[in-house]
Amino acid sequence: MRGLKIAGLVILSLILFISLIVFGLAFSLSRTVLNPDFVIAEGEKLEIASLASEAMSQMLPAEFSADALDSLTETITTLEPQLKGELNTIVYYVYEYLHGEREDLELANLLLSTLFSSDFIVAVIDTMDGPQMAEIIWEAFGEEIVQEFPLPEEAFPSLVADLGELLTDLKPWIKEQVEYAAGPIADYLAGEVESFSVTISLEPVIDDLRGMLLGVFLDFPPDELEGLTPEELELAFDVFWAEFAGETLPTTFQIDETVIGEGAPLQIASFTSEAETVLSEVREYVGYVRLAYILGIVVSALLIAGIVLICRNVKGPTRTLGIVFLASGLVVLAVALIGKNVGGGLMLQAMFATPLQLQAWASQVLVDLLAPLQWLGIGFIAGGIALLVVSFVYKPSQITD
Repeated sequence: MRGLKIAGLVILSLILFISLIVFGLAFSLSRTVLNPDFVIAEGEKLEIASLASEAMSQMLPAEFSADALDSLTETITTLEPQLKGELNTIVYYVYEYLHGEREDLELANLLLSTLFSSDFIVAVIDTMDGPQMAEIIWEAFGEEIVQEFPLPEEAFPSLVADLGELLTDLKPWIKEQVEYAAGPIADYLAGEVESFSVTISLEPVIDDLRGMLLGVFLDFPPDELEGLTPEELELAFDVFWAEFAGETLPTTFQIDETVIGEGAPLQIASFTSEAETVLSEVREYVGYVRLAYILGIVVSALLIAGIVLICRNVKGPTRTLGIVFLASGLVVLAVALIGKNVGGGLMLQAMFATPLQLQAWASQVLVDLLAPLQWLGIGFIAGGIALLVVSFVYKPSQITD
């Protein structure tokens, strides 16, 4: 009988040891990668603007000035909260699907209602600073403009400043056109229509651009036109303008499937289909983790009750459970520490070519990822030590007649 009791305790203790480790892993996953709040919190720590600045400094041509790069970085910094807000919406939506709270994913509609929505594009336009964009445009197209309008070099600062004011004034018009074209473009990208066409009149832009260039031309006429009256200068400007506008500026801009890309709906459908297939498989594994988490709690509670019933005293179960919790805690803590140190080193080796900021962020994500497992291991160890102390300190009361 005593041999059966010992065998039962050994078997139950071994199963409890495995159950606690499985529960620890499932607990850690449910608090981290399977928790949208954790994913969003880690994403908030990533400074997208500085990463984009570093990437752009390597990708953009050498003639792109530091001031222009700073302007783009400032725009991205202003836009970053809005961008992260849209990404957070996507994260919550996807996790609702992974946790079974949503049956259909519909990634295409999700993207079109967030990152590709007219509201987000308008927000992007709002963040753009007119003078900053003027400097970028001037660096990109300044030589072409000077070839068409032979302005003296001292006119360039005034031209850039006036262009900045023009871009600022055009913001409401640009946003109107975005809202006007967003619906047909979204329907086309979603595959609801095979073709579309949106025509935007550029006459307001052309008129404002002509007035801006004329003002600079009158203030800084070419050297060969010095001494002419304003009326004569305007006639000379009209000659330059007619050639420039006729060759460069169409009166309308038509957006259709050829501009967006005739294969764009198919590419989006292919991407979203593949992503939905992968997420469907992930959803199945998420279900397994949640099941392991629940079973870990239930099975552990039943095993603890079984050990208590077999021993029918205080010393036996507290000592047995103390050893099991201490052993499982050491294993769980070891997994967390090995993952943090060894895994962190391997991760940094794989990311040696990435920006230092991204490496630091990834290292912190790994630390945060393993923190619940580490603290759970410490908790198991503390609980195991407490139970062992009780088993040695406790003295059963003597029953006297």
